[in-house]
Amino acid sequence: MAEWFRVAGEGAGLTIVLYPTDEFGEQELPEAEIPAFVSGYLPVDGDSVHLMRKVEVNGDDPVWLFLRHSFPGEIEWNFDGLFLLDQEGVPVGRYRASELGRLDADLKYLLTQSGWL
Repeated sequence: MAEWFRVAGEGAGLTIVLYPTDEFGEQELPEAEIPAFVSGYLPVDGDSVHLMRKVEVNGDDPVWLFLRHSFPGEIEWNFDGLFLLDQEGVPVGRYRASELGRLDADLKYLLTQSGWL
């Protein structure tokens, strides 16, 4: 994500939204420690990078209900819930951590189509 932000964030059309969760083995840091950790990789400024509160991604959070409705199926692990939305907020892809190459290609395509790259 840091590389994507470097290439296409902050004024270049990319917004990253991060949702921590304890849903998968409670591996996540305590909520108060998450901003400092994430800030070591991305500028959590609320402009191009948004760090949200902890949620249950397979629960009833409205954002995750919307994403899972668009691409059905449970989120099985922290990094298997990667979604790409276009500039209109329409989900155009769902990815697992093992599919970062596909996500990267799709992201570059969207940014090129919209004139950001």
